[in-house]
Amino acid sequence: MTDDRETVHRWEPVEDLPLAACQVWRLRSDNYFELTVEGDFFVGTSERTLKIDFHGVQVLSAHNDMLGLAHVRDGDTIPLEDSGAQITYRWHILRVENSHWLRSIPGPTDDCSHFLLLSLECTVEVIAREAIASWI
Repeated sequence: MTDDRETVHRWEPVEDLPLAACQVWRLRSDNYFELTVEGDFFVGTSERTLKIDFHGVQVLSAHNDMLGLAHVRDGDTIPLEDSGAQITYRWHILRVENSHWLRSIPGPTDDCSHFLLLSLECTVEVIAREAIASWI
């Protein structure tokens, strides 16, 4: 018997991800099913921007709040940041394993993943074949 429970895991695509919450995610797309998402992180008095390029995008969902988890069945399974601060936020860059949303997409999606990006202002969910992240 296989375990098909949906689980949400921290995704750390670059080194030195801050424990601070992402302020906002900005999205840009083109006609070729490519998507660029940029997120701003404030650490102390400095700001860093993380860029994630998604290739082979199958589905995109964006919500204008940080808990718009329409495609994750159990939002309580999202890992929390462990920053030691008084306010604790959910981890901001995630992958959803055994995604129910991914399985509901028609067509070949065996090589796709469900990515979940949280910020203080919005939630972005992407099903894509590849995601490449870098600091800019």
